[in-house]
Amino acid sequence: MEFTTEKSINLQNGPNWQSFEKFRTEGGKALEPVKDGKVAILSTKTGQYRILEEHDFQKLLGLARDVERLRGGLRVLLRTVRVAQKHPDAESMSLLMETITMLGSIPELPTRDSFEPLMPEGLEVDLDDEVNLNPDEIERPLG
Repeated sequence: MEFTTEKSINLQNGPNWQSFEKFRTEGGKALEPVKDGKVAILSTKTGQYRILEEHDFQKLLGLARDVERLRGGLRVLLRTVRVAQKHPDAESMSLLMETITMLGSIPELPTRDSFEPLMPEGLEVDLDDEVNLNPDEIERPLG
């Protein structure tokens, strides 16, 4: 499995379906333009949904995790600054410098381009049954 640290993402509006029925009638080919940063919009009676490719989702997920890690680091930094303001001794200043250095050296989390297919654990199969676990070989009703 390959990891990358590329974080730039340029999301753009893609196809827009005003109802689930319009989306359903187009079938699997409706999702063909949803790639390379294109985000589709599906509007239904229950709400509006965004559809994006796995690669773009992984980039967004990686960015969101980085933001959360940085928020945590900034919280620690703010607390350290407050301690240094109340107690401006050498130990507090040393702690402040160490915290700033630590925050600056937080490594980026890698994002995955894809996931390995899931395989059920402990699956007991009758030898007479034909079981196909390869998703690429399973016939789709609308595909």
